[in-house]
Amino acid sequence: MKKLLVLLLALAMVLSLLSACGKKDSGSEAKPAAEEEKPAEESGEAAEPEQENINGLVLPITEEKTELSVLTVYESALITDPNEIKGNAAMEERTNVHINWQVCGQTEMLERFQVVLSTGEYPDILIPAGTNVYPGGYEQGIADGVLVDMDPLTEYMPNYMKLVNSDPEVRKMAAYDDGKFHGIKTIQGSDTEIKGPGAVFGPTYRSDLLEKMGEELPTTIEGWHQLLIKCRDAGMSAPMTLESDGGTALSLAWGVNTDWSTNYWQYDYSTGKVTYSPLVPAFEDWLKTMRDWYAEDLIDKNFTAGAAIITGDYSNIENDQTMLFDIWFGFQNGTFLHDAGFVSNENVYMQGFPGVSLEEGGEIIKCVGDSPVGQELFVTTAVKDPVIAAKWLDYCFTQESADFRYYGIEGESYTIENGEKTYTDAILHPEGDLTPSDQLGYYAMRTYGIGYSNQQAGDRLSIATSPNGRSAQIESIDLWASPETSIHMPAGIALNAEESELCAQYMTDIQTLVQEYMVKFIIGEDTTPYSEFVEKLKSYHIDECVDCWQAAADRYNAR
Repeated sequence: MKKLLVLLLALAMVLSLLSACGKKDSGSEAKPAAEEEKPAEESGEAAEPEQENINGLVLPITEEKTELSVLTVYESALITDPNEIKGNAAMEERTNVHINWQVCGQTEMLERFQVVLSTGEYPDILIPAGTNVYPGGYEQGIADGVLVDMDPLTEYMPNYMKLVNSDPEVRKMAAYDDGKFHGIKTIQGSDTEIKGPGAVFGPTYRSDLLEKMGEELPTTIEGWHQLLIKCRDAGMSAPMTLESDGGTALSLAWGVNTDWSTNYWQYDYSTGKVTYSPLVPAFEDWLKTMRDWYAEDLIDKNFTAGAAIITGDYSNIENDQTMLFDIWFGFQNGTFLHDAGFVSNENVYMQGFPGVSLEEGGEIIKCVGDSPVGQELFVTTAVKDPVIAAKWLDYCFTQESADFRYYGIEGESYTIENGEKTYTDAILHPEGDLTPSDQLGYYAMRTYGIGYSNQQAGDRLSIATSPNGRSAQIESIDLWASPETSIHMPAGIALNAEESELCAQYMTDIQTLVQEYMVKFIIGEDTTPYSEFVEKLKSYHIDECVDCWQAAADRYNAR
């Protein structure tokens, strides 16, 4: 389970985890986080020279220096104190709010989050990794006296509300079932529009090996079957990988979600119905196909160990033993593995593809999160002045703050030419052994989840440092996001306290049952008929859990 959580957190930090929507948001036409022209004071009194107004938020936030404590995920071998980052220093100067940063790594945050809740030693603001949610939901945290109800404070957050109200779907995802904004949520986009980050993971293949074999990229399940046979016959010991639980993106060809990071839930946008993928009849057909492929030596015999990003074992890539990789992250595509020193094989080139269908020309389905609205930001009752906290968070949703956090300091780390941001030579060609990313770390914190998250900034650096001006990582994200049909649960669907308690009572045992059955059936150790497996699932109260999620979906769709 710890290995699975590590992988899930890696995904969450690249993107937005489990709180994501199904189909890609087309993007709000309103410019996200952009400042309106800063008007003069209308009261007739001259404003203080240093004051500025950003959409109604007056800077500095407070006349006297004020401090807030913020716990978030941040890791750097070069800078341990985020206050040493120039962009953060500029934010403090603009707001007159000093942040006492409490930081930890991705995996550490899982435990740290639980410790904070159990000890009651809360920071003023808690920005956790994407998988951490308050037990029973944010509203339960308010009832418990742990979290601040932010809805009455949104009057102090004009920039956040401007973004929220820029698109009906964004508002729907940011609101709670009663239509209020009890918690503040991360909003994602680019310099010019609010939009989801794209699909940050998906099926990937060795394009260099495919080209060497003189084969075309298959578009159907049977096409991949035949290619994998050729790979096996050519001497590959592990032509295809699976997830450690047996899941694979190929199951989407059957309309079945077997991605453990989504807990096997799926959603039908045409009917508004939630279901649990092992209950979908086509689950049996997918499972039998994987068992057949495993028996044909087309699947890595050690797939239960987990993906290379977990095990650190890239030997099958190094030695050209695998063609098809499941649930591969975009940041590892292209020549990344060689460039980063994970493999010495300079021919390795990882390439994502949209997916496959059962029949030629059939519909390709995706099940990845691509929501412009992300995780909640937790404001705790430890905060002395909730209004100051609300105003500081609102500043984090301005374009100015996003520039400080992702680009750094204008004129030093980036310039603006013809309306486009461009990194300076100081970043692109740093002295010594520093990489451009290392150098940018002195100027920009680039931590996901603090207000408005700008994925375009990271894309700019990848493209700017690419020898050919292209980025396989970005191209893969677009390919994975390209299917129009999704069965991913929409962002914003949330269980209430009673539903959370019921699902928590049963879902751990249910998921364990599913994962054990998938693995043992694929490797041939469990021959229990699918019908008997379904009956056992029902005895584990899966129907009650489905009802809970359906009720949550109905409330969401009624917003």
